[in-house]
Amino acid sequence: MIIISRTFGWVQNPNRLETLKYITGIFKRSSYSNTDLITKRLPLLLHYNFIMRADYNIFIEELSKNEIEIGYDILKGKGKNGAKTRKNVICSGIIQAAIDGHSSSKMVYDEFGILKKIRKPYVDDWTADGYLRWAISTGLIEYIAGSDTCKITPLGEALVNTSAGSQAEKEAFTKALLSYPPVCRVLDILSDHQLKTKFEIGSQLGFKGEMGFTSIPQHVFVYDYCSAGSAIKKSEIRSNEEGDSDKYARTIANWLFQMGWVVSGEKIVSETYFGETNTMPLAAWRITRAGELALKKSLGNSSNARISKIVKFEMLATKVPNADYIRLRRARILKSLNSDKTISSIKKCLYGLGIEEDEEVIRDELENFKNIGINISVNGDKYKLTDNIAGLEIPITYEAVTKGDITDLKDKIRRKLHNINHDYLILVDLAYSNADTKAKKNLDAKEFEIKTAKLFTEELGFKGDRLGDSNKPDVIISYDKYGTIIDNKSYKDGFSLDANCRGEMSRYIEENQQRIPGVPSNEWWKNFDLQVTHFTFMFVTSFLKGNFKSNLEYISTMRGINGAGISVDNLLYLAEDIKSGKTSHEEFFNLFKNNEIIITV
Repeated sequence: MIIISRTFGWVQNPNRLETLKYITGIFKRSSYSNTDLITKRLPLLLHYNFIMRADYNIFIEELSKNEIEIGYDILKGKGKNGAKTRKNVICSGIIQAAIDGHSSSKMVYDEFGILKKIRKPYVDDWTADGYLRWAISTGLIEYIAGSDTCKITPLGEALVNTSAGSQAEKEAFTKALLSYPPVCRVLDILSDHQLKTKFEIGSQLGFKGEMGFTSIPQHVFVYDYCSAGSAIKKSEIRSNEEGDSDKYARTIANWLFQMGWVVSGEKIVSETYFGETNTMPLAAWRITRAGELALKKSLGNSSNARISKIVKFEMLATKVPNADYIRLRRARILKSLNSDKTISSIKKCLYGLGIEEDEEVIRDELENFKNIGINISVNGDKYKLTDNIAGLEIPITYEAVTKGDITDLKDKIRRKLHNINHDYLILVDLAYSNADTKAKKNLDAKEFEIKTAKLFTEELGFKGDRLGDSNKPDVIISYDKYGTIIDNKSYKDGFSLDANCRGEMSRYIEENQQRIPGVPSNEWWKNFDLQVTHFTFMFVTSFLKGNFKSNLEYISTMRGINGAGISVDNLLYLAEDIKSGKTSHEEFFNLFKNNEIIITV
């Protein structure tokens, strides 16, 4: 048996229903797309040397079988496949060959030997994989884990057999899309008939309080876009500044638009940030009557059974640390809800399966299921799964997965947060971020700063903002005459406050103390209220280690103000104390003693 980890369930970019149908047809002998690949697209790639002869022969052989079942890697391709740059990568997967590139072009010689530019007749393996995962997540293609292969399902065959634009095609797409829980969640979010942007949808979509389901606050995006100097910078922000859940929202909304379940338009939004109000149009969507009927259809009625929802095991967590354990926990909770159960009885079920969890964890997970589009009824203190779930199989290799340190830390904190929204548990993931590329690290760092600022300002009543970017502190906060400069540091192995970080904070303090016009050019210190006269500084991180105390004292001695370091767990405990009234805002500023702030819980 082949044991390979695949990622199913969350789809960010593929959006053309026509292409989804085409790819599904690949698996049906003599269908339009199957024939088109064999007779036109693959020969064209071979003619222009965009594919290796060996791969071409394999693809033709696979597509010519009576019963088509193809290996996953043969379908999606092999990445760079030995090429030095992505620009020079040739086609190495069947689904790559099925889709034209969007904007890339290729130089080729025509039959007269003249060099000409043509649209790239294949896509990269990442795009191909996205479409394949979309087909699997909507029940059009079946993935066989034991052999790591894919084949068409009865629903997929039904779709392929329909005529374009026919009622039968629409019905097949309806069943496929409504079997995907996030589609139902987006329809539910839009069911109030309000025009909503991707940020407004994304903030309510996905597993809250964990990596993989971030959403950029709309006011941050509007400020960044409107304050960007050049058209190029504005274009980059519009294209790239979005969280994972915002991407899911945008993608799903495009599917719904093609089905006629939503209408799209522009929403004029006015957002205030840094005391500045900006107004701009954003793409947005509103549900239609057809969308209302689709949502009702997904729920079923006396005449029509509910459409089963496909929930892949891998869908139950994505980028969060210790994802395997969290998937297992969530899968076990879902499987326990085949009858009415209290949270206490769910806890007992889990314990019997070797999973020991607090009731607060289970309560959060039940709310999380709603946020991804799974319906659970509540009758008094009893919960029951009202959806029919398909495709949820726990891989045997996951049965013995145990809880990791970061998940354990989050659950420990969760037990103590009675007044602070548990969405802020994502601060733990962000503080311990293990992003593997510079782009991902920058995105995680920005989200860490945004969430920290939001915790202080929206939950705890401080004034302040996330400043971020170059030559500015990450966050500033104030209350009455007291203000604090905050630097966020994501270090999965702990933070010791090195000389570079010490120097950077010293510079911020000096700039704020001197307040020389034009120094720095952004004059970030103007964001403090004029009444603030007593300042402190703070580092927020995963955990503190090494000689951080001596470096805090060094900064304090040099600049004449007190500072502190605080781990993310103590930050959340402190927030709980402030929100509950146990610690006042004034008492908060008395905690800065050039050492670590530790909260007794």
